[in-house]
Amino acid sequence: MKRLGRPTRCDSADTRSRLLIEARRSFAVEGFDATTNKTLAKAAGITTAAIYHYFPSKVDLYVAVFSDVQKMVCDTIQNAVDKDREITKNISAMIDALAALTMREPAVVSFVLSVSAEAHRHPELMRAVLPTGGRIGRILLQISADAVERGDVNDEISAQSLEDMLMVVLAGLARFNMVYRDAKRTAALIKSMKVLMAGAAFKLSVDA
Repeated sequence: MKRLGRPTRCDSADTRSRLLIEARRSFAVEGFDATTNKTLAKAAGITTAAIYHYFPSKVDLYVAVFSDVQKMVCDTIQNAVDKDREITKNISAMIDALAALTMREPAVVSFVLSVSAEAHRHPELMRAVLPTGGRIGRILLQISADAVERGDVNDEISAQSLEDMLMVVLAGLARFNMVYRDAKRTAALIKSMKVLMAGAAFKLSVDA
């Protein structure tokens, strides 16, 4: 018979993971204000009081979801790119990987797109997420700087402006995918984006 008491380390990690998944979905779909411990506890299969064992406040839970989502997106980008590969191929691989993440985990994208609005509505969230934010931008900036150093990029485009452009492109793709939920249309958009960016922004390599 299973003994009662504090959860084992494995059970605790599983419960925390379930809470993060349910909170990510709720924050993304319902919003920060409408997300309650009662609904999260029910979805995660625990008591409301048990949530405080993992997260002392809703702000702490939001920051944990924010950090978890950033790691998921950053890992997706880093696994898709290669430092020694030219920028057009890196962008192509990154767009494909993030599009797949969007289809697989729609709540991740919805959450990312909602963070700015929620942080501006709630100053306590702004103060909490600022110290842990910016990881995605820093990765994209490093990718951009490497491309500039290799000479892949048009001379009129700086590493910072390339990073800004990539952020806009990826955010736009995520929002499009979230709104339309049309895999065929998204695939056609991605193909067009690759052609446009390669032709308009970068020096094309000539295959031997």
